[in-house]
Formats: sequence, structure tokens, C-alpha cells
Amino acid sequence: MKDPHSMNALNANNSVEEQAAYWFARLRADNASKGDQRRFKAWLEESPRHAEAYALQEEVWTAMQDSAVDDDILAMRQTALAMPAAANNNGWLKYGAIAATLLVLVVSMVMLKPFEYWNGSDSANPVEQLAQADPQSSPIYKTAIGQRSTVNLPDGSVVELNTDSLIQINFSEERRDLILLRGEALFDVAKDASRPFVVEADGKLITAIGTSFSVRRADDEIRVTLIEGIVTVDNEGSDDANPDAVSKKQLRPGEQLIALGDQPFKVNLINTDTVTSWKDGRLIFDNEPLGMIVQEVNRYSTRKLIVGDPTLSDMRVSGIFQVGSVDSFAAALEASFPVANSAQSDEGDIILSWKE
Repeated sequence: MKDPHSMNALNANNSVEEQAAYWFARLRADNASKGDQRRFKAWLEESPRHAEAYALQEEVWTAMQDSAVDDDILAMRQTALAMPAAANNNGWLKYGAIAATLLVLVVSMVMLKPFEYWNGSDSANPVEQLAQADPQSSPIYKTAIGQRSTVNLPDGSVVELNTDSLIQINFSEERRDLILLRGEALFDVAKDASRPFVVEADGKLITAIGTSFSVRRADDEIRVTLIEGIVTVDNEGSDDANPDAVSKKQLRPGEQLIALGDQPFKVNLINTDTVTSWKDGRLIFDNEPLGMIVQEVNRYSTRKLIVGDPTLSDMRVSGIFQVGSVDSFAAALEASFPVANSAQSDEGDIILSWKE
């Protein structure tokens, strides 16, 4: 192995996969230093390909260590293996009960870098131009695709940002206002009855005093999930004096509100552990269509999965997934389902199709 402090030589003479293997081993060495951490961070930020290669290293390591002993995984395996196999014209049920449930895909989340102030470099995006308004009094925090980050607010509250998210903080002596401009965030709110904690997302106001909840913004849909405490969700500009206004809803723990454009709010019971599992680098699905799962997995990678055959989107999949590499996800599908993933688009995206 070359001198660990001579990364130029390493980069010039080794493949990305070899570089990732080097860093995976180096950071776990007894003599790993802070300098190693800085050089690794610089290498990781050079290219999304570096992050994906490193994620594959973590995937193999985690799979070997965890999948054989995890109680949830063992229970899912036993359930899957107990399911009867039926005849099928395609013949793919030779995969047996494993094909009915994709047990676990281990693809470790790579933390690319801590949260940072938005620098406004992408002037083509009007949302990000808006976010640049006053960075001194209204700090902006963002995460890249595949990145998670934690923001500790001055009042003691904590915000966890999911992949590809952007949030603006507007605190004053009277109020604690935040704007979710993009993505998803989990809020753990410090109690302060004198200063309401209000999150605005696409014209919807989520108000809490001391509680835990998540907000996800996707196009014109807003999802608010309450973990504990009480929050109210209202349309911006509505009549605050009328607590019975049709636009206002109060949530209780375990409820999720869906706001789609100008349509009336919908409230459903939800498994909050499933909704917030991303904060631990996991995605949990229970008998969900593959098309929906692919959309969710794609949020965490610059390379994308493409469902090449529309009928494949309806195939039901259950499992616990650790987000990160679409390559490993596609490989797991091919191993356990009648899915082929050998084709790639010109952009390097992976195309899924039925296995012949």
C-alpha cells in the first residue's frame, strides 16, 4: 500500500473502488488520525461516485456483521420461508418464499458533509434565490442528495434534515419561525409557551410548543406526521380567531396529515417508526408496490433506478432497507425477484425489467 499521506499517488494509480477500500480500512485502523479524517472527507466530496463506492464497502461489511444476527431480520426470514410457493407461468417462483419478501438490503448512508450555509451558487432555482435573502439574520441549512444532517437551534430544539433538503431559520423574541423550502425534516421542539414554534411549508403552517413531528415537502404535497405532543396545521392567511375553521386540523400522536394543493386536509393513522426510520439510515416498506419504493430509494442517490416495464411497478415488496447505493438495491432485487437490471441508460441510470 502506498504512503497513506500521498493521496495524489493513490488517486492516480488506483480505481475508485480500490480507493474506497483503502479508506474503509484506513479509518478503522488503530492509528487513524484527524488528518486521515480530513483527507477522507476531501476525497468523498470530490465526486458522487466516491460516495457510492464507499457505500458499497460499508454494505458488504454491515451485511456480514448484522444480517445473520438481527432479530427482526431473522423473524422476517422465518415468515418468508414459511410462505407457500404457488405455480406460476413465468416460473420465477422457484425463488420460493424469499421472492415474496425482500428481507433486507444493506446499503449504508454516507454522510458527505455537515450542514452548511447555502451559498446561492445555483441562481437558476428561484427557491434557492429566495433562501439567500438575509443569511445573517435568517440562516439557511441544506443537505445534498444522499446526505443527512442535524441542526441544533439556539432555543435547544433540534432539526434533522433528510436527503436533498433546504430550511430557513427565522427566530425572534416573539416567535420561532422556520421555512421548509425543500425536502424533509424531523423537529424535536424545546418547550417555550411564550414563543410558538411554527414551520411553514408551501403555505401550510405547522404550530407546536413542545413536541416531535416531521414535515415532508414534495411538489405540491405536504405530509405532517406527529410523533408526540400536539400540533396544529393551518393554511397561511386563514382566520386564526376561528378554531373550527375547515382549513385547520389538530393532530395527535400517530396521525399523519396530507395537504395536497388546495384540497381539504386528510388525516390518517400511521406507523411513526416507519415514517421516521430515515433518520437511522433505513427505509421500511410493508407490502408496497415496487414503483413507489423505487421513487423513495431514488431520493438518496444521484444515479437513479428506472422501471422499464410499467407492469413491474405493481410487484409488492416488503423489507428493511438502508439507503445509499442503487447498485446494491438493484442487485438485491435481481437475486430475490424475477428482476433483471443489466441495462443502463446513457446517464448511467439502472433500468429494471422482468427477468426472462
